[in-house]
Amino acid sequence: MSGHWVELEHAWHETNVAHCPVCGTLTPRRLWRFEGGEGEIGVCSPECEELYDGYWKPAYGVLRPD
Repeated sequence: MSGHWVELEHAWHETNVAHCPVCGTLTPRRLWRFEGGEGEIGVCSPECEELYDGYWKPAYGVLRPD
C-alpha cells in the first residue's frame, strides 16, 4: 500500500456527504489517498486500495481522480 490518510474539512452545518468510489461506503471524516493511475484517488480505507488494484482496475479500468 502506498497511500496516506487525509482529514476532510467540513463545516458543522454542511450536509454534503462523500462516498468511496470503489465500494460506496460513506466517508465522513477522512479518506485514504493513493496514486491510482491518472492521479490520486480518495477511498474509505487501505483495504479499498487493495480492492481497487486487485479487482476494480483490471475489470473496469482506471478511475479518474476526484
